[in-house]
Amino acid sequence: MTPIAAYLEELAGLLPWTSRRRIVAEVGAHLHEAAALRRAGGEGPDVAELGAVTRFGAPAEIARQFNALRARPAAIARQALAVSLAAAATGGLGSATVWALEPGAHAHAAQRAHAELQRERGR
Repeated sequence: MTPIAAYLEELAGLLPWTSRRRIVAEVGAHLHEAAALRRAGGEGPDVAELGAVTRFGAPAEIARQFNALRARPAAIARQALAVSLAAAATGGLGSATVWALEPGAHAHAAQRAHAELQRERGR
């Protein structure tokens, strides 16, 4: 097994299955490109691959970075949901507070709505 193949196999085992294929393909393309550049500089195939893998970083660290990026949108969505729920709860609380501080306001609004309905029916 080549150094790049071994690296990609280890990396794949550390990634979630939902994004594994895409990430392994991307990392593999970078590693093969780096190895090709090293071979063009005069290194042998195995030495070039080993150098590319070493320079890229440990598979565990790369997987940790990709997994952190993957978790970020979910965390943002959870925060947005919490803010929305808090805003909705605050809005409801504000309405309840207004009604509580202004006794009869709701009753007057209901009477006005009823009178408006009666006027429309009478037309």
